[in-house]
Amino acid sequence: MSTKIKTTQIIHFALCTAVFLFATITILINREEMIFTADFQETAPFNPVFPILSIASIVAGNFVYKNMIAKIDPNANLDVKFPLYQSAFLVCCALLEGIALLNIVGFLMTRNAFFLIFAGLNLFFMIRKKPTKEKLITELNIHYPETENL
Repeated sequence: MSTKIKTTQIIHFALCTAVFLFATITILINREEMIFTADFQETAPFNPVFPILSIASIVAGNFVYKNMIAKIDPNANLDVKFPLYQSAFLVCCALLEGIALLNIVGFLMTRNAFFLIFAGLNLFFMIRKKPTKEKLITELNIHYPETENL
């Protein structure tokens, strides 16, 4: 495996790990005082804004990602395609990570574990975005001689 995809996988791992570790630490800090409620009065003004932002970031991330991938010239070589793919991937992951961290902060401030569901949802979609050689071949329409350079 080349350094191109390996570097992107390391970035992906770091982004996912940051969300997971921040959630774990906030849970450990607040484990004695945690509540779980979807009541708007208990968690105002964060609820329902943070959960809605979470779902919107998933939709927006996929939309932006697909649009950026669609703009890549299918006839270009890998050296042109890969940085554009990497940009699309990072924008999508940044949207997902940012809102996941926002929901964890919502949990930290209100001690309501309801926000962790949406942080976990964003983390789940981030994990599913993991760049693999097969995904790159499919999404960038790469053929044999270039597939060996991934």
